[in-house]
Amino acid sequence: MPFIGDYVFDKTKNERVQILDVSEVWGFVSYKVFNNSTGTVYKLSADDICAEVPEENFNESYLRYVAMLSKIKNETSEGILSKLSSGIIPLPHQLHVLNRALSNNNVRYILADEVGLGKTIEAGLIIKELKTRGLIKRILIVCPTGLVTQWSLEMQDKFNEKFHVILPEDYDTIRKITGNEDVYGQFDQVISPMDSIKPLERRVGWTEEKIAQYNEERIYSIINSGWDLVVIDEAHRVAGSSGEVARYKLGNLLAAASPYLLLLTATPHNGKTEPFLRLIRLVDEKAFPNINAIVKEQVAPYVIRTEKREAIDNNGNKLFKNRTTRAIELHWDERHSMQRRLYEMVSDYVSKNYNKAMRNRGKNMWFVFLLIMMQRLVTSSTSAVRESMERRVKVLEEQAFKYQSMSEEEFAEMELEENMEDAIAAISLDIKEEIAQLNDIIAVAKQAEFQYLDVKVEPLLEIIDDLFAEDRQRKVIIFTEFVATQSYLVKLLKDRRYSTSILNGSMSIEERNAVLQEFKTETDILISTDAGGEGLNLQFSNCIINYDLPWNPMKIEQRIGRVDRIGQQRDVIVYNFILADTVENRVKAVLEEKLSVILKEIGIDKYSDVLDSETAELNFTDAYMKSIRNPKNIELNIRPVEEDLKKQVQNTMRIKDLIKEEKDLTSMIGTGSAFDFEAALRQMVTYYENYKGNPYLPIENFSINDPVIVGHLNKEIEQDLGGQLLNVSIKDFPNEKGYFMLWRISLTPDSQGQKIIPIFINQDFILRPMAGKKIWEAILDKDRVITVCEGEKIDIETQNKLRTASQEFAYDTFLTLKAELEKRNEETYRKYLYALNLRIEAAQRIGIENIRKHKLMALSREKAEIEANYQAGKKFCPDFKPVLIVHME
Repeated sequence: MPFIGDYVFDKTKNERVQILDVSEVWGFVSYKVFNNSTGTVYKLSADDICAEVPEENFNESYLRYVAMLSKIKNETSEGILSKLSSGIIPLPHQLHVLNRALSNNNVRYILADEVGLGKTIEAGLIIKELKTRGLIKRILIVCPTGLVTQWSLEMQDKFNEKFHVILPEDYDTIRKITGNEDVYGQFDQVISPMDSIKPLERRVGWTEEKIAQYNEERIYSIINSGWDLVVIDEAHRVAGSSGEVARYKLGNLLAAASPYLLLLTATPHNGKTEPFLRLIRLVDEKAFPNINAIVKEQVAPYVIRTEKREAIDNNGNKLFKNRTTRAIELHWDERHSMQRRLYEMVSDYVSKNYNKAMRNRGKNMWFVFLLIMMQRLVTSSTSAVRESMERRVKVLEEQAFKYQSMSEEEFAEMELEENMEDAIAAISLDIKEEIAQLNDIIAVAKQAEFQYLDVKVEPLLEIIDDLFAEDRQRKVIIFTEFVATQSYLVKLLKDRRYSTSILNGSMSIEERNAVLQEFKTETDILISTDAGGEGLNLQFSNCIINYDLPWNPMKIEQRIGRVDRIGQQRDVIVYNFILADTVENRVKAVLEEKLSVILKEIGIDKYSDVLDSETAELNFTDAYMKSIRNPKNIELNIRPVEEDLKKQVQNTMRIKDLIKEEKDLTSMIGTGSAFDFEAALRQMVTYYENYKGNPYLPIENFSINDPVIVGHLNKEIEQDLGGQLLNVSIKDFPNEKGYFMLWRISLTPDSQGQKIIPIFINQDFILRPMAGKKIWEAILDKDRVITVCEGEKIDIETQNKLRTASQEFAYDTFLTLKAELEKRNEETYRKYLYALNLRIEAAQRIGIENIRKHKLMALSREKAEIEANYQAGKKFCPDFKPVLIVHME
């Protein structure tokens, strides 16, 4: 009968186990055993064990199996497992993001690189790595509609990851085809447009019940689909201008629905603390209880950011090309007298009605938006403003108004192109008077079209002719704010025999894809609206013409960002068309002068460092509209926006330091992993099956989640010091005689607290520091010829000498591993204690005594738990065990 401490053979698992306890009740004998291979304790009956442990047939396959398993375990504890060389060679700043994101097990970050640095690629790298590690399976990417194609193509082309795009119109079709209400549950990897899944708050003609039903079907079906990772692109949009807007509700729901979260935004902080607080709370709500938590030390662990000026290529060179901007000033002369008259009449119509509408702004928000649109149209093209006014007159004559309400938040997010139809159907202040005004303007517009070409046309054609004379193969992009102007330019350029493609916000994803391919391979010129150009990567072009200039300068930056991206091979040329004889140009000139002074004082040289496109929109619009209404007081009209700009610049500079990340990207050059994890898994299983005598087991398509692989990775192999060692000889390898060993250092049960190190000690018991690593690499090389045979046992004295020398050599590794764990424990403790103290401080201000006491007691318990976890994290129970010892011939 075996005794406590004896090794026996578990016939149910075919593995060697050690007896921990023996019990006999009513004649039945059972054994509590420890399985060192799996680290588990369980019970066996007397029939399930045999005292004689079968001799293992240790051979070359066993040697290579243990070596490969140990290598894989080391890689899973610290390395990059996904084969980065497959499909993409990451740039230094992208490798930095990957390493930072995987530095701990809590992958919840804001990826905040500046525009054009490849945040999509960074997210793809993280997705691939987490999948390889078996940490995620179900992935949801939420992005603006215009970015859906880019995400789908880049995941497929660069990472070989197929994502299913689910658009609003697909929902019912998928439900019918699959016969399943869980639409999103049908696919493990999904891309969905942001606005198609945000909760509705109101819709014309819909009851509250219908809205609730819609939200239940669309929103909660996606939220409750069990995602492992949620990625939100352009994530600043879900921060919202208040905590009540639909996009913020969507962000909150998605953030809570997944353990892993990536928020992608080039503008995480617009200088206003509240939206940033809402954004970063999505990542970790407990760490940011209020605005007092928005300090650098607290924010730094969650934000990963690289600025363009820091970015380098894999040779250490500057990543981005130079940019040249040329202002094309245009003046009306006698040939354009009717165009000048048209501009004056439209400005008068806008000004008079704007004054009236603003007296009851809340009621007239759509009409205010219409007036803004008309003022922008008249500086775009004659045909665009004429066409829009004719449609407006038709609405007025038929009284085909749309009765819609609009909040200030919704007004701030309005886009000229996307909301034009609704604006044209806005309720009039005085139908009869407005029809008369518009008919007079339309008559002048028609005369202007007959009088001469628009003032912008001849300079445009001259620039385009010069560009193509210089390089017939070049690709040119023209941006305009309006589809009507787009149509006008298409006809104009076709008459000059230039081939054109057009993009605008009304196009489907399939249509956009076809247009992009057409422009890349066939046509000379792409004419795009702002909505059409959203999210495009057009590095194959280096020339942009801004036919219309948006009032917000950051929108111009966004346009230029379509070509000023990673992969651009030439310097970027930008032409800005400016109508000199307009109020808008005077406002623009004064604003730029004021902004330049502000930037110069602070030491910044570009708008994009300080301005966020969405939050600044209303300020610029207000300044322009007030000046059109009262051109004599431009300085006065601009003063509020000037003060706001000063505050925003000051805030932004403060915030730049808050989210700035100190790093040396040159240290990342050449650090991309060449370790092919999938190949290593296949090789490991092959070795194991050969060692066990099962060479025909299928070994293709293993992943880290495969039960077979999980079983191997959970094994804790330990050298049997009482058994015979293997004698190993490696052909054409210049090693001495001695002992090659793999030792496992364990400080914690999880993989990040463990490390396997190779050590070689020669037969005179002299340690050779570099030899252990080289012998390990040789054993891992499947092309090396290795001879393995059974050797002698080692005596206790030799065992002790090897252990002592190995332990001394491994001490530095132990200290490094211990320091990393202590640092991680300290950072987690400090982060949560800081936030907890802020919550305690806030709770102490609660006016009702019993509520205050209850809250403080709960926080006290939470603090005790944090303290206990911190103290537990400071204690270590180091273990140092031999995984493999062989005698090298």
